[in-house]
Amino acid sequence: SLADLPYVLSEMEQDFIAPENVQALIWRELVPGLLTSAILPRWWGVSRNELHAIALYQRTGEELLTASVGNERLRSEVMNILSDRMVPQRSERVEQALRAGRVAEILPRITPADTFYLTAEFRRRFSWQTDFWGPSGQELENISRRYPTELSLERLSQDFGVPHPILAQSYARELLNVKPFPAFEGYSSRLLAESWDSSNLYWGRLADEMGYSPVMLNRLIPELTRRMVEKIFATDVEDWQAMLRAMRETGEEFRQGKIALLSTR
Repeated sequence: SLADLPYVLSEMEQDFIAPENVQALIWRELVPGLLTSAILPRWWGVSRNELHAIALYQRTGEELLTASVGNERLRSEVMNILSDRMVPQRSERVEQALRAGRVAEILPRITPADTFYLTAEFRRRFSWQTDFWGPSGQELENISRRYPTELSLERLSQDFGVPHPILAQSYARELLNVKPFPAFEGYSSRLLAESWDSSNLYWGRLADEMGYSPVMLNRLIPELTRRMVEKIFATDVEDWQAMLRAMRETGEEFRQGKIALLSTR
């Protein structure tokens, strides 16, 4: 139907994207969802404060994880929040790594959506606990007080969220707090794509840290997402973290100037 036209067009586009690895395992129904989430949103109305806040939310989540290594009470609070988004096995691995002080090992395996949600929920549940804020957390507190409407979670969710035509029966953009869906073929792969809301957050963080204006997201995000799709190389049908690896590899290439996307900032 015409209601699903964005997905149908993305289905056609994926046939023109060649995987970087010849034998790459990519869920066919996943890619159109990722492309739709990158192409359908428009960032003409996003402010520099919003873009910076997106980066601060992610960095603050990383600061909380780092601080939790040496504080058992904080670690318990952090894991209680993250358990909302993680299956028990993954949550247990994260907690074990934090207990062992292996924060540098675990941070790359935490999704941008996880760190964003961790910060948002920690500020909501423990608003009086400011002792654990690092530089990013303190800056986020200050900028949020100065621009409460502009940086509300509702607005950030609308501007950096993804459409959910299956989960919510709507192409309206939103950040949903859900665990990743199983990565099977067909219908379930569409659910996996709709539960993956990290890419736009991560690309927004990159744009802020590299000095791009918000309007450039309209070109940057689709191009980086296509490059990410080329890099997806799952080891099995349950390896949803292949998306996270591909996203971070793409981001690192972009930081190093290996992806010539934009000449204007």
